[in-house]
Amino acid sequence: MRKFDGFFGKRVCVAISGGVDSTALLHYLKTYEKEVGFSLSAVHCEHGIRGEESISDQAFVCALCKKWNVPLLLFSEDCPKKAKREKTSLETAARNFRLESFSSLVKENKVDFIATAHHVSDEAETVLFRLARGTALSGVKGMEKRSGYFIRPFLDWTKEEILSYAEKNGLSYRTDSTNLEMDATRNKLRLTVFPALEEAMRGAIVNLARFARLASEDDALLNEQSKALLSLTPAGKTLVKFSGQKPLFRRACLMAIKALGVEKDYTSTHLESVYSLQQSERGARICLPQGVIAQKGETGIEFFLRSEEEILPPAPQAEIPFSLSGFDGGRYAVNVSSTPIEVSEGKILRVDKDKIPENAVFRFRREGDAIQSFGGGKSLKKFFNEKKIPAKERAFLPLITEKDGSEVLVVCGVEISERVKITEETQSVLYITLQRKGEVAENGGSTS
Repeated sequence: MRKFDGFFGKRVCVAISGGVDSTALLHYLKTYEKEVGFSLSAVHCEHGIRGEESISDQAFVCALCKKWNVPLLLFSEDCPKKAKREKTSLETAARNFRLESFSSLVKENKVDFIATAHHVSDEAETVLFRLARGTALSGVKGMEKRSGYFIRPFLDWTKEEILSYAEKNGLSYRTDSTNLEMDATRNKLRLTVFPALEEAMRGAIVNLARFARLASEDDALLNEQSKALLSLTPAGKTLVKFSGQKPLFRRACLMAIKALGVEKDYTSTHLESVYSLQQSERGARICLPQGVIAQKGETGIEFFLRSEEEILPPAPQAEIPFSLSGFDGGRYAVNVSSTPIEVSEGKILRVDKDKIPENAVFRFRREGDAIQSFGGGKSLKKFFNEKKIPAKERAFLPLITEKDGSEVLVVCGVEISERVKITEETQSVLYITLQRKGEVAENGGSTS
């Protein structure tokens, strides 16, 4: 990144918090702006977490960018409310807010790249965090200096080098008090584990980051070799040839699953089950996430999607009256509760109970269905497109509507209509969740 190859004429936007890392990065890129020929700007996200301290950070960033003549873009969000609304941790809500803000700048064609101040310690922190959570090799490969619209010019720099750069150039900066709190897991690693690790073995942080780079190279090689196990059957199914080489077999199976549109929800338990399937009788099968079937064939494991005939709900249950008993929709089950609930995954929809019509029903999509979403009224098809719901899933998502009506009140697991949203006048709330049926129990750690 010191040579800035490919950035002539590009618009580079620095994500700046006001801390030493991002302040040093903005100064560093400002130094090279004219020489390399890119245009520089900055973006600051105010999370609404630290009250006056957060507002002071934003004021500092505004003054700094004005002093250095750097155009500044500002975003603001009440992340505590966002976390509560989205049923996530505050840390996750804040991260999502930042990513959404950055993404909007690129989508609106305001910038070409977002530059972040990730450095060696961040890399090591991510590696250790994922190892502790039980990830596989592919999960510990490090960040890249350039991935998509993100660039990380400081990825080879240590924290000490950044602090030295700031001191040498007389840079002032802010200190985020939440970085000293022990609630966040990453803070515990940074404040307690890393110092102890460095004391026990000097250079441990740099070595962890180096391991991430080596793991990435090894993983890429194994992925390339695993492709030799993949082929297509005459019926068009993806075949993974039998193999006792588990690292290659697992990767080939993962490729087969992803080829059928599954990008998440799979776990190491799923892949272990498929590996064991090699020892079963021919024709034995396992149900995997999102309607994928793994079945033992003559020469390997065949992967394909269940036919609609296997999954479609029985005709008597195609439409039933809405009730707190929920709905068995074949592929999915809808759970309805009048008290707050917790789920390990999936979205919890909250609706105003008194706004659900007496003749409401559970059913599936029909021609002409529409929803009054928060962005305005639209056809259900357009809504699905905007939400990027896979076409093969749309027919199986249970809906809540009025009987014989085309207005959709709830797309279970996805969104609610403006018509049934909660307001300050709401007295009774219903909590609606969606559970996928017929999957292998997910007891393993994530493979990614």
